[in-house]
Amino acid sequence: MKNMTFRHSDQKNDVILIPTGEIKDTRSPLQILLCLVLALIIIFALTNLYSAGIHTGFFYMQIRHFFIGLSFFLVLGWILPFSYIQTYAYWYLGLVILLLGLVLVVGSSAGGAQRWLEIGPLRLQPSEFAKIALPIAIAKFFAEHRQVQPYTLKELWPVIVMTMVTFGLIFLEPDLGTAGFCLLIVTAQLVFIRLDIKSVGLVAAGGVVALVAGWTLFLKDYQKLRILNLVNPHMDPYGSGYNSAQSLIAVGSGGGFGKGYLHGTQTQLQFLPARHTDFVFSVFAEEQGFWACLVVFILFVCLTYVALMIARQAKDSFSALVGVGIAAMIFMGFTINVAMILGIFPVVGMPFPFFSFGGSAMLTNMAAMGLLIAMDREAMGRKNLL
Repeated sequence: MKNMTFRHSDQKNDVILIPTGEIKDTRSPLQILLCLVLALIIIFALTNLYSAGIHTGFFYMQIRHFFIGLSFFLVLGWILPFSYIQTYAYWYLGLVILLLGLVLVVGSSAGGAQRWLEIGPLRLQPSEFAKIALPIAIAKFFAEHRQVQPYTLKELWPVIVMTMVTFGLIFLEPDLGTAGFCLLIVTAQLVFIRLDIKSVGLVAAGGVVALVAGWTLFLKDYQKLRILNLVNPHMDPYGSGYNSAQSLIAVGSGGGFGKGYLHGTQTQLQFLPARHTDFVFSVFAEEQGFWACLVVFILFVCLTYVALMIARQAKDSFSALVGVGIAAMIFMGFTINVAMILGIFPVVGMPFPFFSFGGSAMLTNMAAMGLLIAMDREAMGRKNLL
């Protein structure tokens, strides 16, 4: 607090303190806005999941997942020093890579993919943790290797190794959607880094070659069909195109104001597949309608805005790049899932942030929100409890 002067008012014995300089407000509007928007999203998400998974245990299991995630949100936001995140960033990514490797060896399978680790009563999906571990490690690299001139491809080899090892392990599960999503998050971070033009050109050319090779050599038939269904949605309406077709029916039938909570016919009559995971927002669109969907869209835009503002006001490059990575993770997760349920993006198994059922995804998203709180507190000069 700056120096204070005294001024006597007209009333007897009344003394008013007048600041001679600015007083730093101890409240953070960004933290308040983040917590408010997050609370509204969670309320929408849990009530919608109840309808999507009625007569199942998904809702009550997700309540448990939320409270576990809430504990991470509180610990990372107000208790654990944010400096620990940078110190152990490589260790965290190394642990996630180890878990991804174990998934390929001893992981459990479902739906033709081997993506989960079962440890006692716990069922983990390490690829979800990679969504936050990888951008944190990338941010640490650039924070510790700052330079004036643009980065060349040779100087970025650690970034390339970390990214491609993570991508490769997730791709082998197979989970092309999450693997590609991790690449998108890293790409969003690199947009804010000065890169050598020649190196960017080489990467772009390599990307084209990788796409051609991937289509020819690596993509499985069902993955190719999902992409081809974008060109012709009616190519296989009862096979590879069934999910998209039922999702479009659900979304379209919701109209402007929806059919009413628990009254969605596609949902309650179980025509809509994966209604508690990939197509959970189709449930919301059918029962609540377009205008409610618009409200959710605005909430996610606000959440992305808060993340970017925290990144902009961060005290160092590490915090800024972590904030950018989190903003990309939330906004792209939202937009890709919406595009998927509308049939303008392949069905790649992309969960809707906070809405889709899943403990690993909920934990990752809540932890990311806690990191945003910690970054904002650090920028304001506050210290966490430890």
